[in-house]
Amino acid sequence: MRLWVLVLCFLVLFPGKFLFGEEGNFLVVRTQEAEYDEKSGKILTRDAILTWKDLTVFCPSLEVDTKTQEIQTRGEVRVTFGDLEARIESLFYSRATNTLRALSFSGKAQDLVFAAQEGLFDFERGVATFSGNPSLSVRGFVLHFGEAGYIFATRTWQGRDVSISREGWSGKAQKALYTEGTNLLILEGKAEISREGNLLRGERITVNLDTSQVKVEGNVEIFLVPFEEKR
Repeated sequence: MRLWVLVLCFLVLFPGKFLFGEEGNFLVVRTQEAEYDEKSGKILTRDAILTWKDLTVFCPSLEVDTKTQEIQTRGEVRVTFGDLEARIESLFYSRATNTLRALSFSGKAQDLVFAAQEGLFDFERGVATFSGNPSLSVRGFVLHFGEAGYIFATRTWQGRDVSISREGWSGKAQKALYTEGTNLLILEGKAEISREGNLLRGERITVNLDTSQVKVEGNVEIFLVPFEEKR
């Protein structure tokens, strides 16, 4: 059975809130052409587009299992969200958990670059979590996380067990936050940052990415390196 629009197939095979009522919380699949194997219960399609609110995923090919209600693909998969453009090697979507798992995620926007070995998009909560050496580069600062996350509603990147570096700079903290379109990088929890040998410690450190000014709050400690030792 050949279908010109895969969405029409979902209306029959996936009734209920997948496309009705709560569509805003679920991934929607669209394509111009698809083939359905009634025996296996699988739909095969090319050049499919998956959408969820402002998130768009372009897939060169797609396999939909109507029995398990799962979607998977491999190849050159492209992702866009606002001005963020990303590439992933493969994805797996489960309707049961309403999550999409992506492998080898890397992307960039106007002022940032992000990469991780694995990402999990939770459409119910509106967040994505990344593992496997996630890193974020923004305006010359490079952050490496033990685990990172992204909040779609506020377009905020956040991560735990973070280390930070830039030419002449280094630092670490239990948590870091950066919201797209702003100029502030926030480090929280046993935060410290070193610049040209001088060390600042506190519970919260705010770095202005435009001016390089640093604000330290909470149990502040300042360690100054004598001028002779810097030479």
